[in-house]
Amino acid sequence: MGVLGFIDALKAELVQSLTGYTVEAREPIEGELKADVSGKQIFITTEGIESPEGVADLSRSTVIRVPVLVSCVMQFPRTEADARKVLRRRLSMMQACQRAVFTYCVAGAGAGNTAVYLEQEQPNLIEEYYVAIVELIVEYDLQSTGEPE
Repeated sequence: MGVLGFIDALKAELVQSLTGYTVEAREPIEGELKADVSGKQIFITTEGIESPEGVADLSRSTVIRVPVLVSCVMQFPRTEADARKVLRRRLSMMQACQRAVFTYCVAGAGAGNTAVYLEQEQPNLIEEYYVAIVELIVEYDLQSTGEPE
């Protein structure tokens, strides 16, 4: 349960749903991005850990929020046909993320203990590549004792 379990479930779903892509749960190194016949990449990363808004319990709460980003590297679309392919891939990635949320939070190990919110999907131009980034927020109780999950 927790963010590590969700990332494992998310990675498994992306590997199954987007065949031909290398899916890695790590930050890419500068200059490492590629999107061609020999390499198709998806990276799962996290951002800063935060407390949910509106919690006023004198610091008794151990609930945290962890932004999880799924980034799919693609060639920049130069034709209308390419733009359709890119949009289709972005939609496929969103569906895979939604399936991972359902599988983990509703029917899996995180059921009842972990909430995941699909924040947004945003395309970006990074190192001359078109990178579609899906942001999910994982919220759960990080126990103050024991191993982090």
